[in-house]
Amino acid sequence: MNILITGATGFIGRNLADALSKTNHSVRCLARENANVNYFRNMDVEISYGDLLVKDSFSDSLEEIDLVYHLAGEVYSRKGDDYYKGNVLTTRNLLEVCKEKRIRRIIYMSTVGVYKPKPDKTLLTEESFCEPITYYGKTKLYGEQLLKKYDIPFVIVRAPVIYGPTQPALINKFFIDILIKRKMYVIGDGSNLRSLCYISNLVEGLASLAEKQSGEGGIFLLSDNSSYTLNEIVTIASKVSGQDIKTVYLPDILADISWGLYNLMSKTFNLYFIELYAAKTMKLNIGCDIGKAHNVIGYNPKINLETGLKRTLEWINGGYHS
Repeated sequence: MNILITGATGFIGRNLADALSKTNHSVRCLARENANVNYFRNMDVEISYGDLLVKDSFSDSLEEIDLVYHLAGEVYSRKGDDYYKGNVLTTRNLLEVCKEKRIRRIIYMSTVGVYKPKPDKTLLTEESFCEPITYYGKTKLYGEQLLKKYDIPFVIVRAPVIYGPTQPALINKFFIDILIKRKMYVIGDGSNLRSLCYISNLVEGLASLAEKQSGEGGIFLLSDNSSYTLNEIVTIASKVSGQDIKTVYLPDILADISWGLYNLMSKTFNLYFIELYAAKTMKLNIGCDIGKAHNVIGYNPKINLETGLKRTLEWINGGYHS
């Protein structure tokens, strides 16, 4: 099978390319002209250059392609226009060219940010109500909706925070605080539920979708096997690091203040501060039920939180770079 990966130079894309390059598939990685492609030097992949915002620039990259993993997207920008361009316009352009090239299948990387936050500890499922509270979530949901307008078989994958070696710098801050500085700031009492997804768990789930046709037109939640409270995450991190991690509990009102500032900045200046949203999420429950993925596509994440944190700590201690 001939596979194209968009967003191949990103955290997920690099790891997926590595995994797929060790199979009998032919893998092509789409990258911008100025992108750092050194990561692919020892992989059996083809590099193809193009920009998803310019259709003519990547059209040839889709020649003789059977399956597209659409991982490209904007996650961390402060500018609203970047989210629209990176998550909506790029997806529309890709779908138009895919239709022209008669691509057989698209796997679209989405997020649990498309859901309406749960007021209790009920786990999210694929059928949970979608009502994103961030512009990032709204643009990813719009991308999902675009898929349904084109006559191309597709699968949508939604995931929570993804972590592990080579993770983005913004995620590093959280891990450095709890694993290196041995301190974690928590708004509220730390009882809110979280699902995380270790990178190799996600990659195995994504790679398995290349072989399975049973999920066509479906949506799958991929995360680690278990959900944890913030307090449980700190306890496991303490065990992994071999150090006592101090939890500093902050008043609930800080979450509301942060969210108010987030909305003020977005509405007034079209600026988005993910740090303010992160403070808000400490009062939200974001646990995932992966039962459907397990039953339909055989998803069985092997790495638990303890092992995932240990490997991440080893990478950080080894002198990380993004």
